[in-house]
Amino acid sequence: MDQEPTSPSYASAGVDEEREQDVFARAMRPWLARTRVRSPLVTSITGLASGYFATLMEIPPGPALALTTDGVGTKILLAREANRWEPIGIDCVANNVNDLVCVGAVPLALLDYVATDRIDEGVLEEVARGLYLGADLAGIAIPGGEIAQVGAMLADAAGGRLMLDLVGTAIGALPPGREPVDGSQVRSGDVIIGLPSSGLHSNGYSLARHVLFDVAGMTLADLVPGTARHLDDALLQPTRVYVRAAEALWEAGVTPRGLVHISGGGLLNLARLAADVSYELDALPPPPAVFRLIAEAGQVPAATMYATFNMGIGFCIIVPASKQQAAIIALKNAGEEPSRVGWVTGRSGRNVSIPSAGLRGHADVFEAVRDTV
Repeated sequence: MDQEPTSPSYASAGVDEEREQDVFARAMRPWLARTRVRSPLVTSITGLASGYFATLMEIPPGPALALTTDGVGTKILLAREANRWEPIGIDCVANNVNDLVCVGAVPLALLDYVATDRIDEGVLEEVARGLYLGADLAGIAIPGGEIAQVGAMLADAAGGRLMLDLVGTAIGALPPGREPVDGSQVRSGDVIIGLPSSGLHSNGYSLARHVLFDVAGMTLADLVPGTARHLDDALLQPTRVYVRAAEALWEAGVTPRGLVHISGGGLLNLARLAADVSYELDALPPPPAVFRLIAEAGQVPAATMYATFNMGIGFCIIVPASKQQAAIIALKNAGEEPSRVGWVTGRSGRNVSIPSAGLRGHADVFEAVRDTV
């Protein structure tokens, strides 16, 4: 008897997030946690909360410095296939600065690391142009970096197009008088404001590629159904930079209680905030067409979609209900299209609920829930 085919999962596409977190906690974190700064210049280093977006380092009498590092992931494989490299330069900057602002820091600079199997001037110029465009949007400098020629280490390098990997490490600073933001001040009744993403940003591409190309047999030249966009344009759309949006809040006198970059882990990233509360996303906009295409082409369950992709919301801001209108005005003045997407409940456990999709999640997993009478 034939077995019914199973729906694609992130793990079946080659990314097992649950095992990654388990192995990190058991095999790596105990060693890394034992590292200590010996210099008396540094008074403290804190990750704020386990798995948080950026680390703060205190070096009195100056401001606390914020540090983060991130790459672009398998979106690079699409850039390689399409021979369009500028978007990943923007992504590299955006992924880092969007994490820095989550702790309340102002991004200052980024160093890039390019590992490549060969030197191609045209490709490297496109990557650099993308880095510049991202840096310009973020208001930061890129004063240096590294290019490493490591062809023997890069898969599929021989006989094909250039292969590279791109990673950035960014630094920011906490302005004088500004307290770090870690979500510990989030309270029941606070509102969640969402800012639109430009698409997948840089997350979930292993699953997207598996579904669209391996399962559905599509090509980058195909149109996204219901739109006039080709798949390469939709998938290579750069990650949005949210630095101006975050700073606009403080400039308007609105102190956010939580700032969340919706990256790997999707909307479950809200659970990274320190307060022992839960979040109900009762007003999410419909997912853009590219997400609907992935879900339908691979019959991917909503639980997997919302735990993998941003589903159209790239950044969340949590403020007291009394500050909702002021925050939305400030964000609109910064060129954003903000909308209230949910609220904070008094339930403990750091759960994230999406009633319209019938989902409740915790840690890295969403599960379908059924209301019972």
